[in-house]
Amino acid sequence: MRYWNDMLLKTKMFVAFSVVFLLTVLLACTILYVKNVNDTKDQTYALSSTITKQFSRTVELYIHEMEAMSVTIFGDPLVQRNLLDHYETDNAVEQNQIELSLSSRLYTLIHPQPKVQSIYLFTLDKYAYYVSRSSGPKLTDSLEGEAWYTGKAYDYRSKFLLLPTALEDVSHADSPKVISFVRSINRIPSRTPIAFMKININVNVFEDMLVQSDNNEMEKNMRVFILSDEGRVVYDNRHELTAGTLPALSMPMLKKGKSSELTWNGAKYLYSSERSAYTGWNTVVLIPNEYLLAQIKRTQLILILVGLAAVLLIAVVSYILSHHITIPLHNLMKKMNRVEQGDFSQRMEVKGNNEIGRLSRIYNDMLGSISRLINEAYQSRLAEKDAQLSALQAQINPHFLYNTLNIMKSISRVKGIEEVAEMSESLAELFQYSMKNLQHPVALEDELEHIRCYMNIQKHRFFDRFELQSDIPEELLQASILKLTIQPLIENAIIHGLGKKKSGGVIGLRVRCTQGILLIEVTDNGRGIDGQKQQELRSQLRAPILSTGVDQETRGIGLQNIQQRIQLFYGEPYGIGLMSIPGEGTTVKLEIPYLLPADGKGRDTHEYISGGG
Repeated sequence: MRYWNDMLLKTKMFVAFSVVFLLTVLLACTILYVKNVNDTKDQTYALSSTITKQFSRTVELYIHEMEAMSVTIFGDPLVQRNLLDHYETDNAVEQNQIELSLSSRLYTLIHPQPKVQSIYLFTLDKYAYYVSRSSGPKLTDSLEGEAWYTGKAYDYRSKFLLLPTALEDVSHADSPKVISFVRSINRIPSRTPIAFMKININVNVFEDMLVQSDNNEMEKNMRVFILSDEGRVVYDNRHELTAGTLPALSMPMLKKGKSSELTWNGAKYLYSSERSAYTGWNTVVLIPNEYLLAQIKRTQLILILVGLAAVLLIAVVSYILSHHITIPLHNLMKKMNRVEQGDFSQRMEVKGNNEIGRLSRIYNDMLGSISRLINEAYQSRLAEKDAQLSALQAQINPHFLYNTLNIMKSISRVKGIEEVAEMSESLAELFQYSMKNLQHPVALEDELEHIRCYMNIQKHRFFDRFELQSDIPEELLQASILKLTIQPLIENAIIHGLGKKKSGGVIGLRVRCTQGILLIEVTDNGRGIDGQKQQELRSQLRAPILSTGVDQETRGIGLQNIQQRIQLFYGEPYGIGLMSIPGEGTTVKLEIPYLLPADGKGRDTHEYISGGG
């Protein structure tokens, strides 16, 4: 590990890339090989499953057709009448006429079906009528000679039978192999069994149903069987096991999965099976694995060649790539050493938008930020000293004015000029209130006292042109608010709302507490604010907090100043809301948290507790 840590980055990258890429290629080749084998099997399963389902469905449709033909025979009035006449006569001539009539009728029905070999009608009194396409002799004379018949006619009244493939004439080996469709013929409308029909179908009918392509290697090698649940072979596409049994295979094994693998006669097969609930037969398709092996071997050879070529290419690419990455890093290290010595002019050349380019850009931006912060820190120290001098000067002026106003008040009272004394006293209290720390919260009643002094002065200026109407619950007088947050709103209402109103002006001050929020509303019935001006004011209220002194001085302690002070102290969810209707008036809403002084005195303290809503 120590040797690895001491290696150069270029060497580490070359070794690491080569090993990782080699393992990746080997893993990818293995996965591709396995996936190719699995995909080939899945495709084979899918194709064989499709062939199985299509073939099974085609067989079902043909048996449906045979059932439809049997229903035609069942319901044919001529057949019904002749069968009933059979039971009512013993005359040989009449019996012969019945046989001719039925044969003619059955031949008419068998003619459109080229694969129907013969049709038998068995009466319940041991007699058989028949018609055969080959015009051969009658192979059975009565129902008793049929192995499938149990002797109870009512057992077959509502169903049909499909008999496995067998020779039509067991006495002749070259007789055609047939499957038999058997059902009862019931009397209409009583549904009483009066006869049975057996339709013998040439097994070669399945040959036409199974459409195979000579160009498809899989279809040329696959085996297709139709099996009964007992394992009898109804059909074999190679005609080797038709009418026999399937050695070494059992239906329970085939039913374990509709698509799987098995070994038969020493060879491995992929198989798919489909059981028809309608016919009761099982369609099985066996596909030998041999035809898959050639494709898999070709794929294996291609993957080996591709893997070797990829390993060689990766080794070359990893060396070039590692060399390309380490050169810019080496240059960056040299420039950082120069910066460490105090040379902030060192910059990287940015090439492209890749990782190295972004790193170079970030490095350049970092140096620019460091230089800017150093300059800002220097300027901030200068500004701080200027602010301290301004603050000292600002403290001197209010104290001087406050002392001068008290002298004016004393002289006015001595000389009997009470109005001047009263104005001087109110103005002195205004200055005394504003000289305290502006960011220290006070009780609501202190802010109201400040408003009272302000209104005393305004009454001497405007006389009875407006009045202040207050609606403040007594329990809210100790609520904590910032200084100079309500009085500027009253001032705005007088100057901007009622300034041109000659009489009847009303300023409303309403305070409420709801769900822990102290809501203060200042309303006036003045001229209101037009829409454009409202938009400008709302934009100013949403503007970022001011950080310098010049702009703030020009704005004074207006709406934006109050908004910024509230959000700095309480947080951004609180502040000022504005609503105005031109010609009717303006409402300014102030929302702050409802807090009470923690010490119970409520005067100029930083400790507060939350009040109830």
